[in-house]
Amino acid sequence: MAIYHYRCEDCGVVTCVWAKMSDPAPTHCPECNSTKLTKLMERTSFTLKGGGWFAQGYAGHDNCPSSGCCSGCAHNH
Repeated sequence: MAIYHYRCEDCGVVTCVWAKMSDPAPTHCPECNSTKLTKLMERTSFTLKGGGWFAQGYAGHDNCPSSGCCSGCAHNH
């Protein structure tokens, strides 16, 4: 489940919807009943921290580009 935000193009109200990805998008603004809703793109709060598959396998030294362009890399070529 995720929280999706939709803005009404007519009245500007932002609606938050808690739904599965497979759930249909809302069709009407709850404030003015307009059908002109736009889904908003927002930053995620998802962060990979600590050990686990990302730190120990996927982002390991063998996967770093030889150019060393990954400045955030813990291996710091």
